[in-house]
Amino acid sequence: MADTVQYLMEQMIPELEDLEQKGYFTRAEVKKIVQKRQNFEYLLKRRAALKEDYYRYVDFEMKLEELRQARKAKKHIKGKKGLAEVAIVRRIHFIFERAGRKFRSDLSLWLRWIEVCKKYKSTKQLSKVITKALSRHSTVSALWIEAARWEFDTNNDMAAARSLMQQGLRICKADEEMWLQYYSLELLYALKLRVRRKVLGLDDLAADASGEAGAPSAAAVRAVMEGGVACIVFKNAVAALPARLGFRARFLDLLRRFEYGFVTGLLDQVYDSIQKDFGQSEEAWDLLARRKVDFPASGKGGPAATAQSEEAEADAAERQLQADGAAETGPGPAGPWDADAHAAACDVYEAALTALPGSRMHQLFAAFLCGALEQLMEAGAEGPGAEAAVAAAVGVAARLFGLLQRAHSEGHSTAETYLTWVEWAGRVGQPKMALKAARKGCERFPADVAMWRRRLQLEQAAAAGREEEHLLPVLKAALQATQPDQAAELWLLAVEVMPASSPEFGRLGDMLGMACAKVARKAPSGGLGHAAAALVGKAREALGLDAARALYGRLLAVPAPGGDLYRAALRIEEDAVGMPPASSSGSGVAVVVPAVVAAPKAAAKRVTDLYEAAVAAYGHSEADLWIGYARWVVAGSKGAGQVYWRATKTLAEPDAFVAAYRGAIGQQ
Repeated sequence: MADTVQYLMEQMIPELEDLEQKGYFTRAEVKKIVQKRQNFEYLLKRRAALKEDYYRYVDFEMKLEELRQARKAKKHIKGKKGLAEVAIVRRIHFIFERAGRKFRSDLSLWLRWIEVCKKYKSTKQLSKVITKALSRHSTVSALWIEAARWEFDTNNDMAAARSLMQQGLRICKADEEMWLQYYSLELLYALKLRVRRKVLGLDDLAADASGEAGAPSAAAVRAVMEGGVACIVFKNAVAALPARLGFRARFLDLLRRFEYGFVTGLLDQVYDSIQKDFGQSEEAWDLLARRKVDFPASGKGGPAATAQSEEAEADAAERQLQADGAAETGPGPAGPWDADAHAAACDVYEAALTALPGSRMHQLFAAFLCGALEQLMEAGAEGPGAEAAVAAAVGVAARLFGLLQRAHSEGHSTAETYLTWVEWAGRVGQPKMALKAARKGCERFPADVAMWRRRLQLEQAAAAGREEEHLLPVLKAALQATQPDQAAELWLLAVEVMPASSPEFGRLGDMLGMACAKVARKAPSGGLGHAAAALVGKAREALGLDAARALYGRLLAVPAPGGDLYRAALRIEEDAVGMPPASSSGSGVAVVVPAVVAAPKAAAKRVTDLYEAAVAAYGHSEADLWIGYARWVVAGSKGAGQVYWRATKTLAEPDAFVAAYRGAIGQQ
């Protein structure tokens, strides 16, 4: 091993001397580089070398290359490119090559090597790496795509790029990304041909064809330039993956970036296939309805019909190619408001509701109208067309509310229908409509917690100081209709609103106890235990200690009532005996300085029993309960060693407890 490392170190001498002679590094720095490289080489020669060792070695060399480049710019080092300029990058590839031999099946290693090749523009090395990677991972589509992109972008060899894509598709036939990237590649090639015609000043397609292999005809060149090959790719993609609507929608997302006249025919092809194959799908109707909005130019004859000349298209194509248009992007920002496109989309949605009169279609139509309203409200906030945008928004809002009312009347509503109704009624300044919609939603979906939450918020705003009279009946109905384990927020609102002097306050405690009994296991914090703690705390403040004890006694009788309830009860009893409150450490665990408490025997036993019950229920996860218990024991002038020992044996992760105990109690 030492001989091999020594041999590798000796091979570095020429490059290190060149780096020193040209002024990139000093003699002392070269010695440090040698020492670091020697350490890394010994790590790589271990019997069980790790992939991370290679990565750390590569990271060191990459930082070294960054430093060399920075010093070249700072010191204005010029001259012919020599060994010093290429040696570090060459060594990076040498490290990757050894890692590739050892970890041949690791895909992440090959992908990382490919990225490094692109970073340093090592085109010849990139070709070798991709070839080796494909020999090991022929079913990975990302490698085929990278190989084709390299041929297209770097070598300008479309024939080789096509060949690689087709070879990859024979192996990865069901891979969506392969088909999409092949489709994008053909579109980019069409753009490249348009740019070439502009640069060469060719008006005659036959002359343009003479430069192509095999001298294709003018008609063939025109077909390629207008996306004819992309049409064939799409047909084959649909044949390979016929049942995936989302796959075809991704073609539409891809075509958004190609705003050229020939795209109209490609859009027709995609939309026609969707209409033919997915006529009974609500999502398909949604895509069809949005066409005039998503592609407004295509509905008017395409960009070519808007006086965009071929020369202008070539200029746009050149800009897109320079911006690396092969990277797939999602939908861009919404364009200006088009009333005609919106009306056409609504007509398609209405036809869809006739063909598929279900809740899903109503939901998609409502989502479209909400998006339109959002766009109009943003436009109406400012700008010269604000008044027109507001007028259009009124019409869209009326249509939305009419649709939601129709869904309710015909029985096609969902909980989301009413929540949408409530939200937009509030946003357009119709609180009465919002409250009415919330009430309808609670009647239709009585077990939906989100619906009750929105209704209670609106009811509380409408009560205007008469919460007890108007809100309590609604709260009781909500608590009875919803599942207890999902309605903690409603219980907290009930505790907040219910006056402690009301006869219903005691009834609320009984209802909460019954709700807790229905939940199999309460959480150590939050949930119904938090609501119970709030109720007990309110009883202590308003009704006194005895009432609070009676209430938490009834609630603690329920199995595992919640960690927060135990904390609330302990807080009340410790306050009663004069126990000082705990402070908090940065770790979030209670850390205190104990104080001696002379408590009556009965009161002390009550606190101790509460702690025993709390740690029995939640001691496996709640370190703060054990800290509180130890604090209580120490405050009574006793040793907390037994509590400490039990906590370390019971807690699943005792480290936080140990750190807090040593910092606060163990040092006393």
